Amino acid sequence: YIERIKQLQKDFQNQGVIIIGMNANDAIISPTESFEKMKEFADKNQLNFPYIRDVTQDVAESFGVDKTPEAFLLDREGKLRYRGLIDDNVNQPEAVKVAYLHQAIAQLLKDEEVTKSYTEVVGCSIKWRD
Repeated sequence: YIERIKQLQKDFQNQGVIIIGMNANDAIISPTESFEKMKEFADKNQLNFPYIRDVTQDVAESFGVDKTPEAFLLDREGKLRYRGLIDDNVNQPEAVKVAYLHQAIAQLLKDEEVTKSYTEVVGCSIKWRD
């Protein structure tokens, strides 16, 4: 999904949208999720958005995250307007029929109702600390 997320940032950055990537996996349970590995990942993939670490996992817990990737779209007042999948095809970008997050952002920017505010996430489980 990384290229699609970078494209979302490009598409909407001039309209005040900020994409933030967050890693909530416990680095002790999953050493490939360490801060050093995150920095390597960000550099290798030339991320154009902030990529932060939820060391305490408090943010993920407060949002009820259990799988990744999961998108959350908040409006200017901090109200959750969309939660779920980035789009409808995790494996094949060229086969995407519905770009849920893109659609929700576009609707929000036009002051329209976000017509699909939730989609069920399919992905890897969060590696919770003990």
